[in-house]
Amino acid sequence: MIILTPAKINLGLRVLEKRSDGFHNLDSYIYAIPLYDILEILPQPTDELIQTGIIASSSMHDNLVYKALLLLRKQYEIPPLKIHLHKQIPVQAGLGGGSGNAVGMLQLLNQEFHLRIGEDQMLTYAAELGSDCPFFVKAHTSRLSSKGERLSAVHLSLTPYFIVIIKPQLSISTAEAFATIKPSAICLPDILSLSEDEYQNQLINDFDVVLSKKYEEIGAIKAWLLAQGAFMASLSGSGSAVFGLFKEKRLLDIPFDAFVWQGSL
Repeated sequence: MIILTPAKINLGLRVLEKRSDGFHNLDSYIYAIPLYDILEILPQPTDELIQTGIIASSSMHDNLVYKALLLLRKQYEIPPLKIHLHKQIPVQAGLGGGSGNAVGMLQLLNQEFHLRIGEDQMLTYAAELGSDCPFFVKAHTSRLSSKGERLSAVHLSLTPYFIVIIKPQLSISTAEAFATIKPSAICLPDILSLSEDEYQNQLINDFDVVLSKKYEEIGAIKAWLLAQGAFMASLSGSGSAVFGLFKEKRLLDIPFDAFVWQGSL
């Protein structure tokens, strides 16, 4: 059985106060985009993880896909599996590829082995795997809060628009990104009250503000996208991928040594 797992972008991301559990409260709009990894499972005598495309981790036990399998094995009898993960979403990019893979694995196992896991329980399992994971259970446009696991549906569609993703040869770990941030007390405005031309100045990503100055590549990519006519250019999540949103299709000749993906939303 095969499943496609999407990437996401963050339309603004404010890092609020630090919590007693060591995490930060966040405020962000999160949107799924049609850039996918491919996950397949097949029965075999022993567990095996085969990775192709962009390699996510060197060890099966370090991969969130396998952690998702082990999580469900605590309560369900699931036989040994051959897992094939073909990654097209770059890692340490702020695009949520690993989180989407983990939830895709939960959903594959639920379907293949008729586990009858309902949505509420699926959200609970997803939250155990990571703060970004609950979004991918439905992958509907949402406003996230708390440490990322609380989601409120937002009726927003960007389907008329075109997106360009550029990830430089630079990876930023989540720990490094958070170490650069001073928490803010200011939440994002209601996105539905904004015109697209207000996105750039109103949907602030706190990581973008700091990391664009720290890393020349990020600032240069962002400035270039805006110069090409993007109405919004920003880091996604904690980076290092930068996205540009355009009101019309623009197949651009990218002048950067980077992973590039361009598509309609």
